[in-house]
Amino acid sequence: MLIIGTAFVFVAGLVIVNLFTYLQYGGTMFDRYFEKKEKKSPMAGKLAFDKGTKYYIGVIRGEGHTSRRGNVYYIEQAGGNMIDVSKEKVEVREPERIDK
Repeated sequence: MLIIGTAFVFVAGLVIVNLFTYLQYGGTMFDRYFEKKEKKSPMAGKLAFDKGTKYYIGVIRGEGHTSRRGNVYYIEQAGGNMIDVSKEKVEVREPERIDK
């Protein structure tokens, strides 16, 4: 009976931990084994500028879709903050290469 109780507590703990990580972070500890690889955005690594002001926003790290903004770019700002900006408001430029 002790073995059955121990197994039940172990499984219940595993379920609770996975439920917490799923709700908090959007995935479980088993996702690396079962999820398919995401395609890297062709815009990743390019520079993002505001279309209206031409100011630098940051480096594009990916793209996606949100219910609030529609199609967006995920942009990493200079301080390391990640933001999502509507594609209609972003001008994409290639980073300049400096050859010596």
